[in-house]
Amino acid sequence: MARFKPNVGKIKTIEDANLTLKEIGMLEHELAAIDADADRQIAEVKAESAKQGEGIRKRIVDLSALLGSFAEYNRGELFKDRKSVDLSFGTFGYRKSTKISVKKTTLELLKKLKLDKYIRVKEEPNKEAMSVMDDEELARVDAVRKIKDVFFCEANKEEINRELLKEQLAS
Repeated sequence: MARFKPNVGKIKTIEDANLTLKEIGMLEHELAAIDADADRQIAEVKAESAKQGEGIRKRIVDLSALLGSFAEYNRGELFKDRKSVDLSFGTFGYRKSTKISVKKTTLELLKKLKLDKYIRVKEEPNKEAMSVMDDEELARVDAVRKIKDVFFCEANKEEINRELLKEQLAS
């Protein structure tokens, strides 16, 4: 396969080099203006989208809260032997959420026990790293593991799309 070499002209003098640099600069400026205009338009579209979707986002939060209240009220019945309920239009339930809770003394105790890998450079306990510590080790540094069920809900997008398609066909 032969190599392709584009013919873009030749630079013969220092003045030609200078003019080439000028053209490059002008083209880069033109590109920057195009990019700036695109960024401005994108920002406007995003702002308008956020404004248009504000009510929808609030409605989703409200409906999720209603579903969470329903789940909590009926928790004993719905979640006896399972963590989530699968329905045709989605799933709701509880997930384990684990976080490390520390006291003011935890950092000093981590230092004293030379557990430096659990300390951030910012001089604060590294809770992510501490999550591998067992409860006894956590207690030695005045920390405790807190586990709780956190509500979640996920829409079944495929089923929603089928429903929307049915509604469109019926119209």
